[in-house]
Amino acid sequence: MLLCSKYREGKKVKTRTILNLSKLPEIIILGIENMLKSDKETTVCLKDILVESCIDYGYVHVILHYMKILRIDEVLEKTLSPSDAALAKAMLVGKIATHRSKLGIYNWLWQQEPISKLLGLEMSSLKVDHLYAALGQMWLKQPKIEKKWFRYHKGASRRIYLYDLTSTYFEGTENDLAAFGHNRDGKKGKLQMCVALLTTEDGFPLRIQALKGNTADSTTVVEQIKTLKETFGVENIVFVGDRGMHITHHLDSEPDLTKYGLEYITGLTHSQIQTLISNGTIKPSLFSRQLADVTADDKRYILSVNPDLESKELAWLDKRKKDCQAQVEKVRQAWNKRCAQNRENLQKQQNSKGKAKYKNLKTQLTEKDIDGYKRRVEDILKSCSMKKFYSIITIDNHSFELNFNEEKFKENGSLCGKYVIVTNVSAKEMTASQIRGTYKHLQLVERAFRDLKSENISIRPVYHRNEAQTRGHVLLCMFAYAIIKELENKLFPFLKEYNKKYKTKISFDDLKAQLNNIKKCELKIGKNINSIFFPKLNSLQKEILETLGIDPKIMTG
Repeated sequence: MLLCSKYREGKKVKTRTILNLSKLPEIIILGIENMLKSDKETTVCLKDILVESCIDYGYVHVILHYMKILRIDEVLEKTLSPSDAALAKAMLVGKIATHRSKLGIYNWLWQQEPISKLLGLEMSSLKVDHLYAALGQMWLKQPKIEKKWFRYHKGASRRIYLYDLTSTYFEGTENDLAAFGHNRDGKKGKLQMCVALLTTEDGFPLRIQALKGNTADSTTVVEQIKTLKETFGVENIVFVGDRGMHITHHLDSEPDLTKYGLEYITGLTHSQIQTLISNGTIKPSLFSRQLADVTADDKRYILSVNPDLESKELAWLDKRKKDCQAQVEKVRQAWNKRCAQNRENLQKQQNSKGKAKYKNLKTQLTEKDIDGYKRRVEDILKSCSMKKFYSIITIDNHSFELNFNEEKFKENGSLCGKYVIVTNVSAKEMTASQIRGTYKHLQLVERAFRDLKSENISIRPVYHRNEAQTRGHVLLCMFAYAIIKELENKLFPFLKEYNKKYKTKISFDDLKAQLNNIKKCELKIGKNINSIFFPKLNSLQKEILETLGIDPKIMTG
């Protein structure tokens, strides 16, 4: 094995032997041969090839991609200062990618310097207070942000708008929005705020507001309608809200709304339905699986029944009745025991012939005792939602008697699973089936609230003390939901097909984990060369990116 070189003498090409390599180890001979063949590449020692940094980048790339598609970056850049816009985008990426608090996002940005640089942040001068300040600026500029967002997503060209409220609780008490109210989170004793969400017919978020925690749903309707008309310039509105919005009441009591020519679709409460039955506007016999469409006083009443809901509500009503009876019976037994003891004490006094030790024995219930028994019963009726069916006839030293209104209970049960939708949209514009379908789309707003409260976005619990920062936090969560909704719309159909095809049970979180496993690494090669590369994608990662409309080649350099 010789190391040779060729040279020319005149027209002849000759070979000169430089060194005999035969006695060297085979691996050294192979290394020399490879080095001579790699004349176009830089040759370095293996020990000089280092991984300088490696970050989870796939999911971040997807978030940034959809931030651009939804034009969130444009909205923020055109309404906020460059620094605040960069901070808002960083918080948005951090919220979706990490599910952490603002402090947690700040620490994550410190740890992920390549992502911080990509987002235009200079971490050496950044403090966590800058993130909070940016939230406050988002709220101050919210009217401009809303207008841009509404225009970019052609909100004014739409006709049907869904609207609903929810509540979310605080950890702490120092916030101007914090108040006790109708709690939807099941967190007793926690102060809360209300969150109002306006969406398109398919549930895409157009506007979100943070409201004081004791705000009633119905009091927010007028402001929403006026904003749609006067601020966003919507010409034709079909406003869809649930029964708690009392939309028809506002139209009757607010003269200003009539000039808008507003159309609406809403539900009626059980008491409103019973009133319609009592005055003969609708008949109970009309409730069936076939929709009934009744017109009266320029309103259409769409009567429908849900058999599954009917059985569930009847079972719930029966259970509440039994629970109520059992709890009242315990109070009755306590009353019986006390009255029996009183009678025994009276007998002792009568037989004692004036002995002093029996003189102070209790022989009858005091007014305080009687009020206590009544209060316990009333609390039970209230907690079991049975107050409208039971009434206390008498509770005293001689009797413990309640009245149960069997007729009213059966009447209430007859409406289980039955609901009435009221609208002023003409039959020419929308059929009864279309009206019901549009009303059912309110489930999309409820789903939005579930996503907002899930760990994907984590709008709750709220730790902010500053009102402006709290409102900015809520606005940021709406943008996060817009991105999550787009991802779900793309990935859920893919998940269904994938699990069916491969007989697997992977979830949305599993897909996010696959995206997170796409790394972005920086290699240091030798002394002077740095290179960015992405590891090879597996087949599932390629399918996910293709489903999301992202070219997998972008992720492989």
